[in-house]
Amino acid sequence: MGSYEPTVCEQKQTFKTPWIETPLVESACLSRAAGCRVFLKLENVQPSGSFKSRAMGNQILSHLHNPENAGRPVHFYASSGGNAGLAAVCAARSLGYPCTVVVPLSTKPLMVDKLIAAGAADVIRHGENFFEAGSYMKEVIMKKSSGNDENVAKIALHPFDNEPIWQGNSTIIDELEKQLPPAANAEEEEVYRGRALPLDAVLCSVGGGGLLNGLVMGLEKRRPKKLQNASSTPKPINILAIETAGTDSLAAAIAHNSLVSLPKITSQATSLGAIRVSETTFQYAVAPPPGIKVLSTVLTDAEAARGCLRLVDDERYLVELACGVCIEAAIGDAATTTPTPASANPVAGGQSTHKRKRGSKDTGYRDEGYGDDRLSSNENETDVEPEPEVGDVAMPKSPAFKSKMKQLIPDLNENSRIVIVVCGGSNVTIETAGEWRKLLAEGWV
Repeated sequence: MGSYEPTVCEQKQTFKTPWIETPLVESACLSRAAGCRVFLKLENVQPSGSFKSRAMGNQILSHLHNPENAGRPVHFYASSGGNAGLAAVCAARSLGYPCTVVVPLSTKPLMVDKLIAAGAADVIRHGENFFEAGSYMKEVIMKKSSGNDENVAKIALHPFDNEPIWQGNSTIIDELEKQLPPAANAEEEEVYRGRALPLDAVLCSVGGGGLLNGLVMGLEKRRPKKLQNASSTPKPINILAIETAGTDSLAAAIAHNSLVSLPKITSQATSLGAIRVSETTFQYAVAPPPGIKVLSTVLTDAEAARGCLRLVDDERYLVELACGVCIEAAIGDAATTTPTPASANPVAGGQSTHKRKRGSKDTGYRDEGYGDDRLSSNENETDVEPEPEVGDVAMPKSPAFKSKMKQLIPDLNENSRIVIVVCGGSNVTIETAGEWRKLLAEGWV
C-alpha cells in the first residue's frame, strides 16, 4: 500500500490508503529495443486505472486529516478531463465520501460513463478545458446551496498543482527504492554510488506537472548529503519529461524561460491537456536539485500511438496516448528497419526482433514493429532477409535512428537502468487501439 504518514496532531484519525503499491517489471522486449534495461512501473493497475489514484488520494487524505473537517460531512469537487476526476471519485468513495466532477465539454462520453459508474455524486460538463471547468466548479457549482449542506465542508480538489498531490506521487519513489534490484557487482556499485537510487533515468509524461514534481521530491529526499569520496561527483539521475505536440506547455515555458500558457490544446492526448504547468514544475525543469537532471522532449500523437501499440503487442497493456508517449520516447527509431534521412527529425518506428519479410516485388511495406505480417498479404514473402539489392541501404547506427531518450542521454548502455512510469489512463478502448493501428498503416506521422 502507499505510505501516508500523518503528523502527531493528525494521528487521532486514521483512514485507509486509497491507492496500492504497484509492480515494477523488467521488460525483455522493450529492453532489447531500447538498448538498456527497461523497467515498467505499472501505475495502470491502480484502482482508478492511473497514477492519479496516488495524487488525488493523498490530496483527499490531507483534507480528511485537517482538524477543521473532523466530525463534519465532507463533499469533494474535482475538475478534470477524466483521469484525475475518476481517481478522485474512486478515492473519495472508497473512504465513504461523495465527489462531484466537472469536466470540459471535450471529455468523451466513455469517461463520463466511467465517472458515473465509479459512483460520482454528479458529473457536469462545462468549458473548453479544465481551467474553465474548474472556474465554473468553484464559482457556480460549489456556491449552490441546498437545505442540507449548511455544515458540509465543500472541498475543491486540484488536478496537479497541490503539494499533497506531489507527496502522493512521490510514493512511486518510495516503492522503487524497495523494488529496484541492487547492484550486481562492484562495477555497478561504483556506477550508482552517490545516487538517490541505482538508476540512470526515469521517463514520465507531463501535463500540469504533478507527477514530475512528485518524482523530483522523492529523489531529492533520498539524495545522499555527503559522499565518502568527495573528489568525485556522481552522475545525476535523469528525468525525461515528455509531452505531445499540442500539449507542450512545459517545453514552451523552457523555451521562453518563463511560464507561458498555450492558446489551446490541439493534441489528442487530452489527459496531458494543461495549458500551463505549475510554477514548481517549471522551477524543477530549469533548476533541478543536485543529483537530478530534467530533460524535456516533445513527440507527435502518432508516435504516442505507436508507443501504446508496443505495450498492447509486447506487454498486453492498454493505455492512453499520454502514457504511450513515454514508451516511444525510449524506443523510437532505434527499432525501425527502414532508413531515415540524416537531416530528418526521428520518426518513431516499432520494435521487431525478426528479419523483415520481403517479397520479390516492392510492396511499399514498412515494418512498424507490430508483427511482421500485420500490414502485408504478399504470399511471396519469406522470413529470410535477402542480400541488399542496388539502392538498398542497411540500417545505419546514426543519430537519425536513435530514440529521443538516446539523443538526450547518449551515454546509456546495455546495463543502464531506466524506469518508465506507465501512468495508465482509462479513456481508451480496444477499438481506439485498432483505429490507431489503421491510421499508422495509412501513414499517420
